[in-house]
Amino acid sequence: MAVTQYRFIDPAAFAAIRDLPLVARSVVDGFMYGVHPSRMPGAGLEFSQFRSYQAGDDLRRVDWKLYGRSDRYFVRESEIETSLTLRLLLDTSASMAQTEAISKLDYCRFLAASLALLAHRQGDAIGLHLLGGGEVRSLRPSRGQPALQRLMHELESAEPAGSWPDWERVEGAIAAGGGRGITVLLTDFHERAAEIRDAVIRLAARRHEVIVLHVIGRAELHLDYGGPVELEELETGRVVEVDPERERPAYQAALDAELAALRRDLEGRRVDYLRLTLDEPLDTALRGFLAARLRAAGAR
Repeated sequence: MAVTQYRFIDPAAFAAIRDLPLVARSVVDGFMYGVHPSRMPGAGLEFSQFRSYQAGDDLRRVDWKLYGRSDRYFVRESEIETSLTLRLLLDTSASMAQTEAISKLDYCRFLAASLALLAHRQGDAIGLHLLGGGEVRSLRPSRGQPALQRLMHELESAEPAGSWPDWERVEGAIAAGGGRGITVLLTDFHERAAEIRDAVIRLAARRHEVIVLHVIGRAELHLDYGGPVELEELETGRVVEVDPERERPAYQAALDAELAALRRDLEGRRVDYLRLTLDEPLDTALRGFLAARLRAAGAR
């Protein structure tokens, strides 16, 4: 299917829809149908292969018809889907209010809802951490429709405010949610002292499988604001007068170097990193997420 056929190609089209579960269904139904990247041999329902009987195997899994033909004992193996825990970390600091047709927070809200629905359909546990205003608001990982509904409600009610919380708060919230799993961070990486990068690195060091979805506005990426403008830093209120035509070359060089260094730093620590612009199709993020899962599954 060509990308142009996806119904959810324009994330701004969802901005006026207040029904977040409807948005998530539109995204996921248009792109995926129960794909799960991690499968393992087991005693499930879908046949995979035969293997020789070993002491301790359940006799109910012996294929007696095959025994009658070969006079040897064989056990039927099948494929079962592994389940996992998906933790969604959503940056709700004030900078996420930045808007270009759609706000950073709404874009990430749609992505988080889509990933949650995808995980729910695969039987995975889903947890949510909203990080903003110096605090962490959490839903512990759980399975089932009520858990998904609570998560959607929290995403719908999230508002951008304040700054990224201290590491101690982040660590405490995630530790309270149980063991390791997949941790997906949705953020604009607006930070004062590498606090977001530090949190990601600390999580990776604790052997979390971390995927970072970094959202950025296209105008922000290219300093494309037309004539001279006043830019406000949303988390501090500081206002800077900028002439884009004059400042663009130096700005572009500095930003490109910073983003390249960020990617190298994270990927060097086995963190999957995907940068997305606010006008980018939502399926791009889903593809990036699944590619990261497949890489992780292949590494195990």
